[in-house]
Amino acid sequence: MNYEIVVVTGDVMYYFPCNRWLAVEEDDGQIARELVPVDEAFMRKDEDEDGTGGATLGLEQKSMSTTYTLKIKTGEKEYAGTDANVFAILFGENDDTGEKSPLFLSFITNKFEQGQINEFTVEAVDLGDLEKLRIGHDNSGGSPGWFLDWVEINAPSQGQKIRFPCGRWLDKGEDDGAIVRDLYPAELQTEVYTPFVPYEIKIFTSDVFAAGTDADVFIVLYGQNGLGTQQKHLCVNERERRLYFERGAEDMFIVELEDIGDVIEKIRIGHDNRGTNPGWHLDRSEDDGETVRELVPSDIITQKLLRDGTLKTTEVEVEDALETHTYKVSVRTGDMHGAGTDANVFLTIYGDLGDTGERKLAKSENSKNKFERGQVDRFTIEAVDLGQVSKIRIRHDNSMVAADWYLDQVEVQDVETEEVYMFLCERWLSKKKEDKQLDRTFFIKKYTKCSHPQVLGWIISSPMASADTPHFVRNVNLIPYHFTLSTGVDRDASTTARVYVIIMGPNEVETDRLWLDLPEGKKSLNAGGMEHFVCYGTDVGEIKRVEVIYSITVVTGDTQYAGTDTNIFLTVFGANGSTEEMLLPKRGDRSVQFERDQEDTFTLEIDDIAPLKKIRVRIDGSGCRPDWFLDRILLRNLTTEEEYLFTYENWLSKTKGPKRTKVCELPAVVDDEEMVEKTSYIVQVQTSDVGGAGTDANVFLILFGEYGDTGTLALKESTNRNKFERKMKDVFRFPDMLSLGELSKVRVWHDNKGPAPGWHLEYIDVKDEAMDQTFRFPCDRWLAKNEDDRQIIRELACANNDSIDLKYEIATTTANTDDASTSENTWIVLEGRKARSKEFVLENKKKKFLCGATDSFEFSSKHLGEIAGICLGHVTKDGKKVKKEVFWHVLEVVVTEMELGNKYFFFCDAQIPLSAKKDHFMTFECYKSVESFASKVRKLVPVKYEIIIITGDVKGAGTDANVFITIYGVNGDSGRRQLRQKFRNLFERGKTDRFVLEMLDLGELLRVKVEHDGSSSNCGWFLECVEVTNTANSVTTIFQCGKWLDAQKADGQILRVLYPRY
Repeated sequence: MNYEIVVVTGDVMYYFPCNRWLAVEEDDGQIARELVPVDEAFMRKDEDEDGTGGATLGLEQKSMSTTYTLKIKTGEKEYAGTDANVFAILFGENDDTGEKSPLFLSFITNKFEQGQINEFTVEAVDLGDLEKLRIGHDNSGGSPGWFLDWVEINAPSQGQKIRFPCGRWLDKGEDDGAIVRDLYPAELQTEVYTPFVPYEIKIFTSDVFAAGTDADVFIVLYGQNGLGTQQKHLCVNERERRLYFERGAEDMFIVELEDIGDVIEKIRIGHDNRGTNPGWHLDRSEDDGETVRELVPSDIITQKLLRDGTLKTTEVEVEDALETHTYKVSVRTGDMHGAGTDANVFLTIYGDLGDTGERKLAKSENSKNKFERGQVDRFTIEAVDLGQVSKIRIRHDNSMVAADWYLDQVEVQDVETEEVYMFLCERWLSKKKEDKQLDRTFFIKKYTKCSHPQVLGWIISSPMASADTPHFVRNVNLIPYHFTLSTGVDRDASTTARVYVIIMGPNEVETDRLWLDLPEGKKSLNAGGMEHFVCYGTDVGEIKRVEVIYSITVVTGDTQYAGTDTNIFLTVFGANGSTEEMLLPKRGDRSVQFERDQEDTFTLEIDDIAPLKKIRVRIDGSGCRPDWFLDRILLRNLTTEEEYLFTYENWLSKTKGPKRTKVCELPAVVDDEEMVEKTSYIVQVQTSDVGGAGTDANVFLILFGEYGDTGTLALKESTNRNKFERKMKDVFRFPDMLSLGELSKVRVWHDNKGPAPGWHLEYIDVKDEAMDQTFRFPCDRWLAKNEDDRQIIRELACANNDSIDLKYEIATTTANTDDASTSENTWIVLEGRKARSKEFVLENKKKKFLCGATDSFEFSSKHLGEIAGICLGHVTKDGKKVKKEVFWHVLEVVVTEMELGNKYFFFCDAQIPLSAKKDHFMTFECYKSVESFASKVRKLVPVKYEIIIITGDVKGAGTDANVFITIYGVNGDSGRRQLRQKFRNLFERGKTDRFVLEMLDLGELLRVKVEHDGSSSNCGWFLECVEVTNTANSVTTIFQCGKWLDAQKADGQILRVLYPRY
């Protein structure tokens, strides 16, 4: 029903137009509305236009009202949904939406069901910032009880998205019996953004046969410099889609979108091609099948409404309007099995002046059946000038049976400028292959400027033009790299030097030096700071790793028979990982290296794992002189000039010296300080109390921690004479070990020897005597060939539970400005992801909170989870009333979980007023956090990995040797695992063998090492491929090989390291 209310006060007449439904079954379902007055001249204008006297709701009213979008989440609990009629009242700082006429939210069928999120739109006038939400129901219906999770209110014109948490029942039979609740904003969950502004959009549908549409129409507005709004759908429901966009109709919409400035350079308008009659005639013909158009303005019309109701109109022609360009797109599908797709493909082209928006590649100009194997399909896209094209985004919807698609390359030709842009893709868009992505973004690989248009078609269809072709080619291999650089919090971590990065990819491709230049006015990279940089460099493909070059000097001791010709191996451990074991290279004349009192220097490239903590040196005892007296090893970083000294001064030998060992671990010494301290590990092994739990086999383990691993430890000398018996606890002591810091996992196994090798392990406890801390590793599994999953090796994660009470250190830094200090107390509340702490009073004793000072406090609390925010207050010591304004200027707060070592940084730089009560405070969000190693490793869980080995289909490809695999990931490695199955002939020509191994989650896989032991007469093996699937998340990583592992063929190697194929 149309409403127009006229109020006369004295000589002033107020008009309140409505033109909206007040009906539960129409519009937004509301039966109460707030109306705003409009000027009398506005009413006269409307009468002149259509003679009806009923004003339309335009920008005049919209600018005075606010649109609120309410999202209401019903909880996941059983019977959480409700059949009752739900209402809401919004309370702001200026007004509310009306307690006597609340907003009813019950006009959607099957609303407020369990786990459902319902969305509603309401309008209100001048509420100001929202302070409270009252929500409830009338207790009607068969099942009125309701568990409300939360309500989220989005007010675009205010630039706020506010979360009102609830998490309680509105049920007379549950909780406290209330069916109406007052909810308050969660300040830490409030999202603030740039406020939207209203736009009035008028759309004229052509007056030709079947011009109207039932499709869902959307629009995007673009201002200068490519600034655009989000894509906005003009109809909110199916009913509106049926009412609008009819033949010859003029439809007006008021929408709130981002402010793109005063100049609108273009608009993009389209629809989803759905509905009974989706075709739409909008001043264009429909012969090209496009459902998206880009339009540029021809005139700017300015209208000014005068007091007498006349409209003053000024019309100016747009100068330098953007041109519409035609882009010819050639899409080449790869020439491999299954490369073609039947799915719907969508493309977006990006340039420095904007983008095309997503366009469906619906109609190939040269093929009826598009995107087939080895085929090139051509399409035409019309769009406003994009400028220099830089990238494309391409995806498909995974529809139809054969959806997988291998995309080879895409070429885009700007017909007007005669420029061609090539994008090399060479990737699968598939839910089953590679990284299972359907959506990819590619940057430009080659830019071609043609001087002869007649040869342009040949250049597009060929991936490489000949040298005689008359055109100029400029390779554009630069892509953006985004860096986030975090400087450590240690002493002297800052630098004023100019920093650069070199990125390395496969096949020795690398960038030039990419200089990370600081923004203007910033002089240095400060300790604890985090900076963001964007640099353009050569596209190196997959970034394998960042490597550092070290000079290594090995000094052999000056004692009789100190020299050796044995093989020497080195493993380096750092705070950020470790290297694989490396064989120190030998020159052709073996006699001149590692001789008595001699220094041998090498250059090694290793991953950037600094700062270095320790090294492990091992000899294999081969050669005529297998014994070696090692004096020291010096490692020097050739980039930073940092030096690490490792001193041994002892024998590596099974027959000489006091230790009788072929392996040693040495701590790094920097400035006469050892980077790792020594400790003793007490290992307690508890065998389970089940039948046949004990074992006669030899048991081994490796401890893993913050600073690497211990290497293999044989569990030989127990406190019990007969080790590993049922229900027994065996204790082993390993003295003079280099501390690993916080322990993360244990790898334990046995050699399956003895009359009863099967073993049921309950748990392992490891005590670090230097730290005086015990780490527990539960197992409760068999290590047996005939039990459980038949594995005799297990990886056990550290299960040290978070303490009931954790200690938190709170460090506050007072600003170094006048009047920043305070002599009063302050208080803090920690907001965690799991819980909220109580109020901690930071007592001002012994002159704390002085200018520029950092003060520390310790408190105990239940585990709060990740700290997301803090509340800070400033309160008097005696609780007396504050007589004058007093402030505490706090610069920064750092919260540290002392047991776990996690740090949370809060940048405040705020003046907190003094108050007598704890009802005034300020909130701050965490801007940076540093997760400790201990926190990370305790999240590791056991995962089963499916390993598929494909043997090649060539003559003699199969092997009878024992095959082993080691899998490496970002969280560590699996250890060397034998691939075997009972009663099966494995690794035969052309066959596929499947194995399942359990280990702690390795994270993203980096590489695998596959080898065999050369046993049996037919040991040569042609390995085609290895596939490893994490069964927990179904991610498959493929490692191509296609090589022999045969001492008599090819390069004679029987070990291969394979990297993922992306």
